[in-house]
Amino acid sequence: MQRHTFADVQNSRIPPAVGLAPTDSKLASWTNEAQERLLTKGLWWGTVGKWKMAAYGGLITLPPTIAAIETMAVNHRPTPVHDLWFEFLEFGFGTRTPTSVGLAGGSCLSGCHGAEGIPEADYRGNFPTFRDLTNNADAKKIVMVCDVAADVGATVTVTGYDNNGNWIRMVQGGAYADGEVIALAQGAGTQSVNYFSRIAAVQFSAKRNGQCWLYELDTVTSTLTMTGWYQWWETNPSYGRWLFPGIPVSPSGCAAPAGWQQGWTQNEVPCPPSSCYPALVEIIGKLEFIPVVLPTDFLIIQSLAALKYEVMCLKKEEDAVSSADVQESQAFEQKAIAELESELDHRLGSGRRIGMNVVGVSGDGQPIETFM
Repeated sequence: MQRHTFADVQNSRIPPAVGLAPTDSKLASWTNEAQERLLTKGLWWGTVGKWKMAAYGGLITLPPTIAAIETMAVNHRPTPVHDLWFEFLEFGFGTRTPTSVGLAGGSCLSGCHGAEGIPEADYRGNFPTFRDLTNNADAKKIVMVCDVAADVGATVTVTGYDNNGNWIRMVQGGAYADGEVIALAQGAGTQSVNYFSRIAAVQFSAKRNGQCWLYELDTVTSTLTMTGWYQWWETNPSYGRWLFPGIPVSPSGCAAPAGWQQGWTQNEVPCPPSSCYPALVEIIGKLEFIPVVLPTDFLIIQSLAALKYEVMCLKKEEDAVSSADVQESQAFEQKAIAELESELDHRLGSGRRIGMNVVGVSGDGQPIETFM
């Protein structure tokens, strides 16, 4: 097989099927809308992937290419993934923190003192950075840096709270508005005027040509710490974050292995052994939608037949003048989904076997192994 690009769409029967020339700018917008709609309707071929990550401090923030965690394992053991509601079940474990190890959780199950128990990953919401600003916020400003000269001068609005916990508002274009506007620069970048204690949103004025980075600057020590990393297509970044209350964090005063982040307080349990640092997190994740712009950009929906039907669905919806037109558009979408289901069987084999998970714990408090 080969991976399809937007050039394959331009050279396919999709443009004539909807009355467009291969170079028509509408083709890219319709292709992107079709991909985004189909992406949300299932776990199709090419829309999921497997990653390995290292969790420090009990938190993982997903990169912009991953929309959600579908399933996961911590230190090679399958682990349940919970949403925001789980912690508020009346007969559940209760709300969780990184210091819950040994009290109501645990995912490093092989010899980690005080960490035996039920592993889990709890959704914490979406955030504009991959990590929060650190303590001692009085001395923290932010710095924006870009890598491409063509992006110099492009602006980004950073909203959040200052060192006194006040919401930041500044004059922008002659009127007060939320946040501070920072112009991108190369090299040392551009430093914010305000001190920040928490970042609520990062809003770019437009897509860019390259990458850019957000750093936390400690103005006392002049230390820069990367806090955000943004790709060219991101304008209002928002990343899913999960808490792993059972992943051990280094207790205050414990001699953790080199490379382990210090600073967390954990007094409830003995210091976990070095084998727990860092915890290995393996995930199967759903890919995030990324628009195609250039002919060489890869498609996330790899079935050209499915894309053809979905683009036809979009055109029929826009041209609809009767209920019959609406029904016809829906029929096109059902054909698109059928093509994607057939592609799964073709790529993965129609005889593949499906495993079964049993939710719950055994009598000794350990997870029940997956039936294969």
